[in-house]
Amino acid sequence: MADKIFTFFLILSSISLFFSPLLCSSSISSLNLSLIRQANVLVSLKQSFDSYDPSLDSWNIPNFNSLCSWTGVSCDNLNQSITRLDISNLNISGTLSPEISRLSASLVYLSVASNSFSGKIPRVIHKLSSLEVLNISNNAFEGELEPVAFGQMTQLVTLDAYDNNFNGSLPLSLPKLTRLDYLDLGGNYFTGEIPRSYGGFLRLKYLSLSGNDLSGRIPTELGNVTTLEKLYLGYYNDFHSEIPADFGRLINLVHLDLANCSLKGSIPAELGNLKNLEILFLQTNELTGFVPRELGNMTSLKTLDLSNNFLEGEIPLELSGLQKLQLFNLFFNRLHGEIPEFVSQLPDLQILKLWHNNFTGKIPVELGSNGKLIEIDLSTNKLTGLIPESLCFGRRLKILILFNNFLFGPLPEDLGQCEPLWRFRLGQNFLTGKLPKGLIYLPNVSLLELQNNFLTGEIPEEEEAGNERFSSLTQINLSNNRLSGPIPGSIRNLKSLQILLLGANRFTGQIPGEIGSLKSLLKIDMSRNNFSGKFPPELGDCQSLTYLDLSHNQISGQIPVQISQIRILNYLNVSWNSLSQSLPVELGYMKSLTSADFSHNNFSGSVPTSGQFSYFNNTSFVENPFLCGYSFSPCNGSQNQSQSQLLNQKNANSHGKISSKFKLLFGLGLLGFFLVFVVLAVVKNRRMRRTSSNLWKLIGFQKLGFRSEHILECVKENNVIGKGGAGIVYKGLMPNGEEVATNCNRQGVVKIIDQRLSNVPLGEAMELFFVAMLCVQEHSVERPTMREVVQMISQAKQPNTF
Repeated sequence: MADKIFTFFLILSSISLFFSPLLCSSSISSLNLSLIRQANVLVSLKQSFDSYDPSLDSWNIPNFNSLCSWTGVSCDNLNQSITRLDISNLNISGTLSPEISRLSASLVYLSVASNSFSGKIPRVIHKLSSLEVLNISNNAFEGELEPVAFGQMTQLVTLDAYDNNFNGSLPLSLPKLTRLDYLDLGGNYFTGEIPRSYGGFLRLKYLSLSGNDLSGRIPTELGNVTTLEKLYLGYYNDFHSEIPADFGRLINLVHLDLANCSLKGSIPAELGNLKNLEILFLQTNELTGFVPRELGNMTSLKTLDLSNNFLEGEIPLELSGLQKLQLFNLFFNRLHGEIPEFVSQLPDLQILKLWHNNFTGKIPVELGSNGKLIEIDLSTNKLTGLIPESLCFGRRLKILILFNNFLFGPLPEDLGQCEPLWRFRLGQNFLTGKLPKGLIYLPNVSLLELQNNFLTGEIPEEEEAGNERFSSLTQINLSNNRLSGPIPGSIRNLKSLQILLLGANRFTGQIPGEIGSLKSLLKIDMSRNNFSGKFPPELGDCQSLTYLDLSHNQISGQIPVQISQIRILNYLNVSWNSLSQSLPVELGYMKSLTSADFSHNNFSGSVPTSGQFSYFNNTSFVENPFLCGYSFSPCNGSQNQSQSQLLNQKNANSHGKISSKFKLLFGLGLLGFFLVFVVLAVVKNRRMRRTSSNLWKLIGFQKLGFRSEHILECVKENNVIGKGGAGIVYKGLMPNGEEVATNCNRQGVVKIIDQRLSNVPLGEAMELFFVAMLCVQEHSVERPTMREVVQMISQAKQPNTF
């Protein structure tokens, strides 16, 4: 159709030239013909599109005179030839027609990026011999690129094929492009090895082959492309090779990304030659050995990520030369020793993530004093000492994660004014003192964890403010501490709260009805406290609640019927309280309630038999002396009860006679069996003496009790066989050779301290015990040095440590 239209306009133009003297100029004729021809190419391209942006409706041949103003079209200064065609981000789907090659005369820029093109790239695209920029990124092109004769596109400067579905081997003709300075083939499915010829690029500044299925070794020849400024080879490639030491010759590199591509071996010291490097990503590989001290020579470095490898040793002090460092990630390695003081003195440091290593000693005191820290994660180490006061000096700190360490002392009061704080995780430590004022009411904090510490005092009431502040808090975990006092009524201001965990503390008073205003609550655990008073009926307003545990308190009165309004509640535990009266029948109508425990209370009357009550376990009702029904004795009248008791007594007497005879027979049988066993044992012993000269010696012994050294043995990392809310379960080997499982939790530490140490402050004795635990770690790298032991012991004697 487009060809017929083109022929029609060609004939029309000829007729015009023949009959009109005003159009006899050959220049005007050739201009029209050129514009019509180029318009015809674009219309042919559009016909291969399945869908496109309405702005492309301007592409029609009757409108050829305004060709240079069509969407995406740019022409030369004379408005005669198309030089740029940019149809990126126009929601185009379909294929790219080979007709594009007919624009070969003057086209220098072609971009079809960020559409939904599919199919193969036309092989004839190499005819665009004047093309300097070819951008086909972010589409769904497929097939191989090797058949395309890129070597004939000698003017090409930029080739961007990122994020398509290309496969096969990498094109071998690309190094022939002597002007090429930008090459992105990442985000595809190329396979095989990186060709060694890729080390022959003369002007290449940007090379990305990341996100493919490449394998083999990284060619050392890439070290010859000294013009490179950015090199991306990581993510989903599977090289299983070492980092070439020749990369140390890429002195113009600014960005080197070799993350997540199965690299092995050590980090070459030659990388320290890259004085212009600003970003180094080597995370998520299988790198081993030490962190090279030569990396401290990369004085321009702003981002260093060596996380998720198998690196060992200490942080080299030479890294103090990285004065421009903003991100420092070493997490999930096998590093040990202290965190050097220079880390806290890096003037531009914003992100510090050293979690899951074996670091010991204290957190550098000045950490955060630069006023720029945004994220700190030092969790799952063996850090001791106090939390620095300066962490939020710049009021920029958003993430503070220090859980699973041996930190002690109070929380810095300044954290209660750290408004940008978003995630706060300091559980599993030995922190003492009170909660900083304002901490749980910070406007941006979403997650607050302080479980398994030794915090005391009350949850502070929110200070009165002119306007009610918005709270982002969704999860708060203060369980397993020594917090006391009532729950403040200002908890009602935590409107976004979903999980409230306050179990195993010393809270008192009545559970505030204000909790009922927290409509987003999913889980409440206030068990193992000293709450008293009535069961607040306002809890029935928490319509999203699925888990409610109020067990092991002193709550009295009846269970309010309003609880049955929570239609999705599936766990209810009110055991070990002083609740009374009858069980509400309405609870049986809660079809989602699959687990309930009413045991150890003072409930009376009959257990309802309808609805969910018929599915609850028998143990859900035990130790309620005034409760009857269900699987217990029937709730009959007094007369029937007396008859039943009499019948039971008769049955008991007859059963007693039978059982006496049975006991006599059983005793005689057991005696006979014992005599036979003795005879057999003697015979067997004599036979063994005749057949062997080695005598067996039977020694009577009794199982000894656990002593302190057995407790120390149980806390080794490699003995862990389970973890739970009651603590960590370890496998231990007793002196008699028997394997046992023992539970060691931090509350238990207090119980094993020798009573003769009563004159020693409790905090100091506990700290010495923790130091002892560190000293008996299985692996030598996990044990502190003598200098560190002396330092930690001296810290234990400081005032206000515990």
